[in-house]
Amino acid sequence: MEERTVYLNNAATAWPRAPGVAEAVGTMLAEMPEHPGRASGQSCDSHPVIDPLTECRQRLAAMFSIRDPGRVVLCSNATHALNLAILGQDWKNCSGVITSVTEHNSVLRPLAHLRRKHGFDLRIVGLGPGGLLDTDAFDEALERGADLVVISHASNVTGRVQDVQPLFARAHEQGAVTLLDASQTLGHIPVHPESLGADLVAFTGHKALFGPPGTGGLYVCHDIELEQIIVGGTGVRSDLEFHPGDMPMRLEAGTPNIPAFAGLAAALRWHEGNGEASRQIEQALTLRLIAGLEKIPGVQIMDPGRHDRCVPVISFRIRNWPVEDCGYVLLKSYGIICRTGLHCAPLIHAAIGSVPDGTIRFSPSGFTTEEEIDYALRAVAALADRAMPGPG
Repeated sequence: MEERTVYLNNAATAWPRAPGVAEAVGTMLAEMPEHPGRASGQSCDSHPVIDPLTECRQRLAAMFSIRDPGRVVLCSNATHALNLAILGQDWKNCSGVITSVTEHNSVLRPLAHLRRKHGFDLRIVGLGPGGLLDTDAFDEALERGADLVVISHASNVTGRVQDVQPLFARAHEQGAVTLLDASQTLGHIPVHPESLGADLVAFTGHKALFGPPGTGGLYVCHDIELEQIIVGGTGVRSDLEFHPGDMPMRLEAGTPNIPAFAGLAAALRWHEGNGEASRQIEQALTLRLIAGLEKIPGVQIMDPGRHDRCVPVISFRIRNWPVEDCGYVLLKSYGIICRTGLHCAPLIHAAIGSVPDGTIRFSPSGFTTEEEIDYALRAVAALADRAMPGPG
């Protein structure tokens, strides 16, 4: 059998990284440490201080179409960002929270811990026709009052992009704060918080941005002042008893991972010149993958007919095959790296019919090739053929 490796797990962590990322990280690790805003004597005309933190904020602000880069808080990942956003709310006076079955555990678990402590009403909206959120159920939940609405922009299981703008508009009419989990969308599709009506946007750098792990962030609109959950060293205003309250320092403490953010800055530079071409490639590959899977007897795509707005995430099952066994055979026999199971999003599987063991998930990127997609389809067809009952 032909030996090769095909990477189809980009929804978890993108690979390969954007060109220049590894070099930027390595350079920052090899050179003398520089601490933007904290150190002196490390800059001269011939060798100015490189500030990857400022560069990341500026480039991310441009991606978000916002004017103030200071509203972008740099975090270690989307989980960190979501915890800052959720734990930073006023839970003593919370009337309720609305979220959805599409959410990742990075949303569900902070809410579960807070609900155990504060006892607020948590309402989870299911799916309606077409794989989108049930808008009637959302409106009914909103009528009962809510201070926070948290929605995943795209499911990491089905790839469906939710139409959050009208939902967030209705949430604002009721006085709720809106939080968007853009972990699966930033880099794949435009994410403009002001036009979407998102007060808060959490994102990560190691997925569709093709940056290094250990990077991410949280956009915070000017009208929101989150409680400070993590406090400590800032390198400036050290005479203050309490952590400074101005943004973005308000929500950042400790020594940042400057080498990783140098890598993210390199990825963002690459995106400016190559992101649109990459998105067109991955969209075409996703449609090719879906069309191919639909032709294989015994394969069930867990969001059928989803040829409209989606990110490159496809979940499926093969008749008579446990999903974990499929993942093992695809890796060991075909060299295909994918993800199987619940994908840290347990609630959606009851809605799409993949409980209790979840799905097989393929997630290509703009660096994936058509030949790799066709190879993966042949591998799935071979497994499906072996699973089909024999004659008689």
